[in-house]
Amino acid sequence: MNRAKVDTQRDERAKRESQIVIDAERAAREEKTARLRELRLAAQSAQAPDPTRPKPARRRAPSKG
Repeated sequence: MNRAKVDTQRDERAKRESQIVIDAERAAREEKTARLRELRLAAQSAQAPDPTRPKPARRRAPSKG
């Protein structure tokens, strides 16, 4: 039985190239996640009422009688 020849250099090159792509995709994904987190936190802080500002007084409803 003859074993098939394995081109180890080709395999190593393919692994290196695929790792480069995987690392680039991971970095882009992490950057996007960080950007979205900042936007979400900014939106949450904009929606939260300012604790130093006094609440407006509510008007009483007129009596029905």
